[in-house]
Amino acid sequence: MRKHHLRTVRNKTSLKLDYILLGVILLVAALLRLWKLGQVPFMHDEFSALFRLQFDNFHDLIQYGVSTTDSHPAGVQVFLYYWTKIVGWNEFWVKLPFALMGIGSIYLIYLIGKQWFNRKVGLLGAAFFAVSQLTVFYSQLARPYAPGLFFVLFMTYFWNKILFDTKKPTVGTCIGFAVTAWLAALAHNFSTAQAGLIFLTGLFFLKKERRKAYWLSGLGALILYAPHFPVFYQQTFVNGGIGGWLARPEASLLTDFLQYTMNYAPLFMFVVGFIIILPFILGKYEKRKHPIRWAGVAWFVIVFAMAFVYSLLREPIIQFSTLLFSFPFLVLVLFSFHRNNTMTMTQTAIVIAAILFIGTSTLIVNRRHFDLMYHQGYDQIAARMEQDNDSLGDIRFATVSESSYVPDYYQSKTGVDNRAIFDYTNDVSDLRQWLDEGESNMLGFGWTDYAPPIWETQAVAHYPWLVKKDTWFTSRYLSLSRDSIAGATPLLHPLTEEPFRFVNMEWGASQLIQGDSLDASTDLLGIAATIQAIDTIHCVLVMEVRDRETDSVLLWQGNSEANGTLYPGTNLMVNAIRFDEKKFPVHGTVIKTYLWNQNHGTMIVKRMDYYCTDFDSRLTGLYQPL
Repeated sequence: MRKHHLRTVRNKTSLKLDYILLGVILLVAALLRLWKLGQVPFMHDEFSALFRLQFDNFHDLIQYGVSTTDSHPAGVQVFLYYWTKIVGWNEFWVKLPFALMGIGSIYLIYLIGKQWFNRKVGLLGAAFFAVSQLTVFYSQLARPYAPGLFFVLFMTYFWNKILFDTKKPTVGTCIGFAVTAWLAALAHNFSTAQAGLIFLTGLFFLKKERRKAYWLSGLGALILYAPHFPVFYQQTFVNGGIGGWLARPEASLLTDFLQYTMNYAPLFMFVVGFIIILPFILGKYEKRKHPIRWAGVAWFVIVFAMAFVYSLLREPIIQFSTLLFSFPFLVLVLFSFHRNNTMTMTQTAIVIAAILFIGTSTLIVNRRHFDLMYHQGYDQIAARMEQDNDSLGDIRFATVSESSYVPDYYQSKTGVDNRAIFDYTNDVSDLRQWLDEGESNMLGFGWTDYAPPIWETQAVAHYPWLVKKDTWFTSRYLSLSRDSIAGATPLLHPLTEEPFRFVNMEWGASQLIQGDSLDASTDLLGIAATIQAIDTIHCVLVMEVRDRETDSVLLWQGNSEANGTLYPGTNLMVNAIRFDEKKFPVHGTVIKTYLWNQNHGTMIVKRMDYYCTDFDSRLTGLYQPL
């Protein structure tokens, strides 16, 4: 009796500690997702959704804001349509529901780990995802990712109750399963796929006495989803698919993803790996076979394989967010060999504290997550423009972005009037013409959305002195001067010493740059040619990247004016490339540049210069190592 009493007391104490630890985990998760949330500016993905809300009625929202212009299900777009009518476009209030669902997902991971295995597994899974950049980042975006994960997990919670609970499923459980499956399907295409995969997996575990409840729940979800079938059909079969704008996946995608989930931090990876194998080291591992382990692994493997193969054979769709909805189940399986008594209460507290502390510190220090999230191109370019307008005097501003309305959202709030925005419907010659027409001695030039490097080269060709440079995620801003001023540094470097005259020639003015002469971290290389056209010229400025050893062409790129014509007088032509470490790193290459005088007209190449910049890891820092 005494031993039983002591065991009961010990179990109650352990349970109490687990709840305390869960509270700490949720508190950390909340702080990481809500801290200064209102200072996180909208990203391009969010702007894309917000600018597709401006319709007078629900029909137009679905037809023109979802079906024909989006590749995601309508759920989040519909929510934002009504939510922004209440809160406006305030960053904090728009993002808040998504952050709260991100926090809720951490609690659901704990519940599922507890349902599948035990409380310790739930705590370990919750602690890991509380501090993983994967879930922190996607919880701070007003997009389908946090809702998709939340409802997939919520659906799984009800799925477990229907299939495995000791009590018969109640009406409330069946309704919960149907509604959460429906909402998961409305959030994101891959949460839709995940919901369907979970339902099909349930057929392997389904007992005879629970078939009615299970099938009715699934039928209820299907009936709720039925009005969305026309949208799905339009997006998939009429619009032509759900992807295509991404790059083809690299072979390293899976390992890159796993490193990303552990904040690209070797110490965090070591700690997580050590915790996974700790039960085997202690000899206190769960020896019972859990068929659910196969389900958790299969859900991740199947989704990854389908997305990867589809991306290779048809169109790229796989990215880190694609794996968000299945990865928690794989992590719970990896932690599943922990028993409730694998670690003492003190050891459990230490392990959870280590995950939270190391994960948080690597997220903040190593990954600089909050610095990158709070300082992004759209708002920061606007802020720098305002500063330069006040301090540099005779200045005008240009911005290049995929869509002109996105940077204008923040720039219009500054009161800076002498500015122009170019988008991808413009040609770089439009920027050249705008630059030619101005007389200002200073230029503030920004680009976002990883704009092609020729735009920056065009700006530098006209304003070749750098006063200040700032870089953010997929964005950059340059304060430039037309002439040398105090504190400015030259950006153009001469390639030619004497003018080159074309008379009845097709090719000429060839120059070579040895890649090994440039810094290994060179990211952008631009060429600027000043040409005195005597005749009307049809001319192309060519850049070739060749392998130094084999002389094979790795890249050929030509650039001409929008209509391919240079008129008599002075003309400035530019071309630029961005080196790719995986395809052609700068070292080991030879860069050749020359002019292709297509109509053999007469012209004089007065000078040729090159411009280069080193890679700044902040450009890709929210996804790739810094």
